[in-house]
Amino acid sequence: MNRRIEFRKKVQGILDTFEPGTLDYNESDFWIIQPMYEYLEYYAVENELVNMAVALPLARGLHNGTYRKSSIVRDGAVFRLPYVYHCLSVCRMLADMLVPISKEDEDILLASALCHDMIEDVKFENHGLELTDKYHLDPRVYNTVKLVSKRKDFTEEEERAHFHGIESDPLALMVKLSDRGNNVEDMYNMSAWKVHEYVGETRDRMLPMCEYGLKHFPELAPALEILQNKIESLIEVSEILVDRYEDRQKELEAQLAELKEENARLRGIWKKLWEE
Repeated sequence: MNRRIEFRKKVQGILDTFEPGTLDYNESDFWIIQPMYEYLEYYAVENELVNMAVALPLARGLHNGTYRKSSIVRDGAVFRLPYVYHCLSVCRMLADMLVPISKEDEDILLASALCHDMIEDVKFENHGLELTDKYHLDPRVYNTVKLVSKRKDFTEEEERAHFHGIESDPLALMVKLSDRGNNVEDMYNMSAWKVHEYVGETRDRMLPMCEYGLKHFPELAPALEILQNKIESLIEVSEILVDRYEDRQKELEAQLAELKEENARLRGIWKKLWEE
């Protein structure tokens, strides 16, 4: 018990150095993330993972006010899903896999999972170095998050280097694959063409990264195989649904073309009758 109290005091001491308002969040949304948030909070305390314990309320605060395209229904009402739910899901996925790494590496891994979208989505003035300089997370958390962060204006060469950098780092690799595994679950919110694009990138980039990891980091094989199987099964289902959607779309387009032809024929008949 004393150990937990001392750990919580240590974490709170770090959080108390943050600027006022940093950790504020919309309490009316908290019920949506509460079960997963409290589970991860308990996990961090029980395992004395300082970076994870700091990153948890930080992710909730810095992503506050942003939402996923997904929604949930409760008592007939529709609620938008807070964006941090995704970050928690990625972290929970990795925590549940009990990745066979040291306690120190696990702390970096799970904190990085919680922070993995911050450099891309949070308006940092110093390109994300705030994670270390301002929020006192281990520099390895910043380095891991930076590795998995992608600019929208990457050239093809920069993109190749980006993905190679991820697959060469075991922690970044695990975060990226878990992120993709969770995002693939959300593809029902994408348009058909976007699903094709996303599935294509997943097949071309993510699955080869799984194979790279299995070859170069055999100690991570059990976790990597779980992620690989998850991603493969989800994209296969997504492709089937998209193919069905496109087949139906083609059928409707053909029917529309037939109706237009029939309409033109009838207009021709009507015009001829009118002229007579």
